Amino acid sequence: MPARLLLLGICLFMNVATAATPNLTTEAELNRLGLDGLQAFWRTHAVEGHFNTGDGLRLPYAKLVKGEHGKAVILVNGRTEAYLKYQELARDLFGNGYNVYLYDHRGQGLAPRLLTDPLMGYVGDFNDYVQDLEQFVQQQVLPEQPQHLYLLAHSMGGTVSALWLAETRVKLEAAVLSSPMMGIFLGPMPRWLADALVAVLDTGCRWLGKTVCYAPGQGDYMEVAFADNDLTHSETRYRLFRELYRQQPALQLGGASLQWLRQGLMAGDDAIAKADRITTPLLVLQAGADVVVDNEAQRAFCQAQGSCRDDNPLVIEGAAHELFIEQDPLRRQALEAALSFFEQHS
Repeated sequence: MPARLLLLGICLFMNVATAATPNLTTEAELNRLGLDGLQAFWRTHAVEGHFNTGDGLRLPYAKLVKGEHGKAVILVNGRTEAYLKYQELARDLFGNGYNVYLYDHRGQGLAPRLLTDPLMGYVGDFNDYVQDLEQFVQQQVLPEQPQHLYLLAHSMGGTVSALWLAETRVKLEAAVLSSPMMGIFLGPMPRWLADALVAVLDTGCRWLGKTVCYAPGQGDYMEVAFADNDLTHSETRYRLFRELYRQQPALQLGGASLQWLRQGLMAGDDAIAKADRITTPLLVLQAGADVVVDNEAQRAFCQAQGSCRDDNPLVIEGAAHELFIEQDPLRRQALEAALSFFEQHS
């Protein structure tokens, strides 16, 4: 065998092996580290700052950068989240050779709140989120000239990212959407009835002299007991997430407003309608036991997009919505699939 072919084979083998066995934090290690241990790593490696949006807001961001890392990943979080919630994930990605870029969406996390009630989830136009992502990438990511650029998004961040990928000129090597919000889980309620209910309630809200109101069943921030949560089966990761939000009350966000709900439903429809414009290689990870977002809508998105694995999401059976704070076997399955997908497109 010619020497260069042998060398190529060795390199390919090493890439596959690296992608198959990333070094990931375990729940046992997390119990030893605690929130203090994660925050100590964060203080040592993260640089925080602000970037400007097109309409004059200053949104917070963080980056973990090491000169010898040739790969970079943009993390786009979901509704109610903050980039500080992603300290474990950022630590894992950084430890596996990625520079990591994170930011907070307007109206949540450490970003400016948009209403006098700081706990109400609100956005005037979902496209504001999309334009904020473009500004973040242009101002904070591209100037550092990453050799290989990827995106990893969760839930609402998946919708934001899909809409962004459909229109941006930024070139990514690959993107992974985890539990993307291509539709909101409505249980037995048909979509047409949800739309009608939102319209009626919005009219009632205005009749009462209010400009914004909470959506049905939504309200101020509440700390849900682990046994009642719909996000994860990992008691350790759930405990640390709640501890973080108790420690930093500024991160807390309550329920969604009617305006956010309307915009979120429309955005999911829009993402499916524009899916075929996305040229970036794409992997969609679906939480098999999700009762937060609509898994059928994810399948519709994949079939419209055309490049998803077998035109369908990769299902993590038994997983709840938050794949990145799930129990070790479920989290590892999701992250190994994501990192392997990135390596395949490097």
